[in-house]
Amino acid sequence: VFKAGIEERLRRIYNGFQQLKKEGFGVDAVAPQAAIYLTIQINLVGKKTAAGKVLQDQSEVTAYILDEAKIAIVPFYCFGASKNSNWYRLSVGTCRVEEIDEMLAMLKSALIKLI
Repeated sequence: VFKAGIEERLRRIYNGFQQLKKEGFGVDAVAPQAAIYLTIQINLVGKKTAAGKVLQDQSEVTAYILDEAKIAIVPFYCFGASKNSNWYRLSVGTCRVEEIDEMLAMLKSALIKLI
């Protein structure tokens, strides 16, 4: 039951990222590979926030996603990748299936605010 729940959360978040990608947003995800983490890409460096601030680097992108979408993500540079890497790990270990649609809606709202 636990494993099936993890797989469902991974699949639903992955599908949400793929839908956002199809809509033209600078995001992507790697298909789930039997863990509690989803590998996601958020490519927003150079985008401008509603307040006029340009996201200069991945640390600013990470902070923006946390502040605007309320999603905590771990940059790949924490695992030895380049500081410029726009790939992240997203844990599904603590999220509930009922929260996924709201999380994806908040992410989309944060992405829409960027120019």
